[in-house]
Amino acid sequence: MHTTVKRVLAAAAVAAAASAVAAPVAQASEQGGVSRTCPDSACVTPPVWFPGGTLSVDADVHGSGPAEWVVRGPGGVVCRTGFAAESGPQSWVCHGVPSGELEASVLGPAGPSNIGLRW
Repeated sequence: MHTTVKRVLAAAAVAAAASAVAAPVAQASEQGGVSRTCPDSACVTPPVWFPGGTLSVDADVHGSGPAEWVVRGPGGVVCRTGFAAESGPQSWVCHGVPSGELEASVLGPAGPSNIGLRW
């Protein structure tokens, strides 16, 4: 009986360790994002937790002339790009973004403006 109890406990420990290892993998593959539309030429998303990896950025402003979006994380600027406001809504991809809390902003010549992050 004592050997059977040891085997059951050992099997339970292996199962618990396997589920603990699998949990972060499932969490990292979750999809998420944040988006915000503002009436003015500048817009900032609320902070959002990003699991790390590839990040898609969606931005739109109005008017004509230069515009720029910036994504910031705990260590500062993660990625940024300038674009022509008259080009309409666009999407870009940032690779190798570290995990952490991110915030995105867009600035253009006229509003309304929109900025979004997806993963």
